[in-house]
Amino acid sequence: MNNTFSFKRFFNVLGNECRLNNKKALLFWGGIIIIFILFCSLFYSDNKMIPRYFFLLLSFSQMCILQGFYLQFYYNEFTSKNKTQSLLLLPASGSEVFWAKFLLGFVVYPVIFSLLIFFSLKLIGDYNDGILSQIDNMAKRNDQYTYYQVLPVDIFIKLIFLLVWLFSASAYLFGIMLFKKLAVFKSLILWFVVVVGLILVTRVVYVIFTGDWPNTAIPGFVIGGGSNKRNEVCLLYRMYPEALYCLGIFICLALVFISKVKYNEKTI
Repeated sequence: MNNTFSFKRFFNVLGNECRLNNKKALLFWGGIIIIFILFCSLFYSDNKMIPRYFFLLLSFSQMCILQGFYLQFYYNEFTSKNKTQSLLLLPASGSEVFWAKFLLGFVVYPVIFSLLIFFSLKLIGDYNDGILSQIDNMAKRNDQYTYYQVLPVDIFIKLIFLLVWLFSASAYLFGIMLFKKLAVFKSLILWFVVVVGLILVTRVVYVIFTGDWPNTAIPGFVIGGGSNKRNEVCLLYRMYPEALYCLGIFICLALVFISKVKYNEKTI
């Protein structure tokens, strides 16, 4: 077979993967919609607005956590007789198979999930507007109005959201290629240890540069606990913002391409 990338074979693989996993995918998205409805019902009460900030963070966290389970639909090879036969008999190269699965599990997933979050927030906003129409103008000037109704998300926050999701997705993909059994759970444990290690390194670097121990630290960002001006900023981010974003994207892309190599080894 010609190993040159062929879009015809690529789309054949896409169709094959959709056919094999359509029931699982539909059940998955049906469950997500039910969870979204339950989230809203938990926050619902008469004449009270639903907290959009909290709903956004909760939904985004769910999106990152469930990414690994969705990837398993497409990358968990040889799990059934039908899937094994389809994989072995389909005339396609390893690259075409990998990138077809990548498109469905890595690209389509966040698009659909983001649309669900967007429409949910829109519905919550309409609901909150209805509540606001029933209260007087003094209540509108309450701090809760800003908290519940306005979502000021600047470019910094958007980039953080993007990097967190990109890292979670690429980390899960790497874990699925690395581990044979319970890949998602083992990936969570592995990357939890890695992130904790990075937090400790970040704190040590902060102490070396400032002489103070920070109250809060995440990889690449440190917030100190004193009254000095140097402790009131995210030190490393203010020093090298572009470098930190580029490093994060580089790590994620490296994990994706390492996963591709591991996938080729796994399916030979």
